[in-house]
Amino acid sequence: MRVVIFGPQGAGKGTQAQRISKKTGAKHISTGDLVRAEIKSDSDLGKKIQDYNDRGDLVPDEIIIEMAKPYLAETDAWLLDGFPRNEAQAKALDDALEELGIGLDGAIAMEAPDDALVKRLSGRRTSEATGRIYHVEHDPPPEEDPGPFNQRKDDTEEAILHRLEVYYKHTEPLKDYYDERSILVSVDATKGIPEVTEDVLRAIGEDG
Repeated sequence: MRVVIFGPQGAGKGTQAQRISKKTGAKHISTGDLVRAEIKSDSDLGKKIQDYNDRGDLVPDEIIIEMAKPYLAETDAWLLDGFPRNEAQAKALDDALEELGIGLDGAIAMEAPDDALVKRLSGRRTSEATGRIYHVEHDPPPEEDPGPFNQRKDDTEEAILHRLEVYYKHTEPLKDYYDERSILVSVDATKGIPEVTEDVLRAIGEDG
């Protein structure tokens, strides 16, 4: 099982990738986590990535691919989360997989209406004391967490709607890209977390 998972922020990509990884044994490859680990390792590649971050520039696709390649090659089952984010990146990933002599089995598109995403993201709060993330409605902080509880600047409604515009312009076209190859699976991300997990597992033929 080699699958990419994508969708707008707030659709639960990371949560589902982690759950599916635990249930199937497939490796969860988060490009965001890889970038942070590479920078922390102080490797030559990590320093190069840090330079881009310090300048406020996007890390080039070829560097992300170079960083991810060993992880894509070391196991027969993985879920790639955070890349690709546009068609150029999808083509770069295809080229890298071809070099490795492996193929992509599926592309999972997590879908939810804007109002649900805005409600989900704008309700997030992070505890200064513990670093844990809660939701004011669905997962309120327990009494033992002293807080205070802060809202991220990019979790305001205005910022969320802007991020959604960027997603629809650049990332959503991946649905057509993967649908043409008959590997696209669209999943309703508004259901409960366990139900979404089961829908994904069923769609990729991993439901036992």
